[in-house]
Amino acid sequence: MQLRFILQQIPDPRVGQGRDYRLWPLLALIIVSMSCGRRGMKAAFLLGRSFTRRQKAQLGLISGAPPCHPTLTETLCIIDSRALADTLGSLYFEENGDARHIAVDGKKMRASKDGEGRAEHVLSAFCGGLQTVLSHEASHGKDLEIPDALKLLERLDPKGKIITGDALFRQKSITAKIVESGGDYVFPIKDNQKTLRGNVKTAFEEPVFPPLPVTMAASRKRTVDLNGA
Repeated sequence: MQLRFILQQIPDPRVGQGRDYRLWPLLALIIVSMSCGRRGMKAAFLLGRSFTRRQKAQLGLISGAPPCHPTLTETLCIIDSRALADTLGSLYFEENGDARHIAVDGKKMRASKDGEGRAEHVLSAFCGGLQTVLSHEASHGKDLEIPDALKLLERLDPKGKIITGDALFRQKSITAKIVESGGDYVFPIKDNQKTLRGNVKTAFEEPVFPPLPVTMAASRKRTVDLNGA
């Protein structure tokens, strides 16, 4: 699928005079710039200015001069980042259906602190096989990620996938959501879940329903019964 048709699925939040350029060419220019190892919107602007007329047309920049770096920066500030991540994430799964492992984890975003020193906390779904983030959800913060994980799972398709994460996500609401969607999970269990940890340990060391010992006599009797049948 061409990048143009993928980016056209992302809703455009701009109105009025803020739409001198179509949205998908702006995003395409940013993606090409980052793929070339450039950093920042000024670098993306300079790259766009260096393109030939034909290259600009291929990126949808048909209005003459490429967008300046304030335009690119303002676009990223107002775009629906969740819709962008979900659209690109669904494309990865469409093109690579065998990518089964999804890791869920929450992190503070670098350089996101506000004037009071508070940083943005984001819960992300990362696919190791594809080396990309499939989707993300703004989170309430560390140790408060359970409702955010449920929202994230609503937008993912866990069917046929294996979900992994911290022991925090070993909750009935989360595991039930994954299983009901046709997926599976692997979560660690720590000492703060003593009852559950004890039950798992017992299940491995002392099965609740141990198999009855099969004696040679019982085995021969079973063979006779089967032959008689």
